Amino acid sequence: MNTSALLHIGPGPAEGLTYRMVAPSRAEAVKVARDWVVAVLRSAECGAEVGERARLCVSEVVTNAHRHTDSPEIAVEVALLGGRVTVYVYDCAPERWPDEGTRGVMATHGRGLALVAATADDWAAVAQGDCVKVVWFGFAVAAAGTG
Repeated sequence: MNTSALLHIGPGPAEGLTYRMVAPSRAEAVKVARDWVVAVLRSAECGAEVGERARLCVSEVVTNAHRHTDSPEIAVEVALLGGRVTVYVYDCAPERWPDEGTRGVMATHGRGLALVAATADDWAAVAQGDCVKVVWFGFAVAAAGTG
């Protein structure tokens, strides 16, 4: 597996402020990623509501990358541009696509992307070449500060 693919993806997803972190794919990476994203959004003065919505979505998407891929690293990017926040979660498993299937009311797993769809303004999963998959989600921000 080419783990360096996560380190050299190219320029950020948008012009403007972009923050990036890379963590080993371990269970504690979920907490590290969500706390880091919330700290970035707080510093950028994006508002508590956006921070909480992002916290939930980051938890779900990073958990999926950790549990359902054998990617040794997970990269997270936060892009702030034009009143919008977009969070990108990268792993090295483009062959493992998120399952968007519906789950029963009593299901204890498998509803993460439904939560992301219900919480984020928009989201998608796309392959970047043969080595990288990115799941992204975004939010409109009324008055995003630059920090």
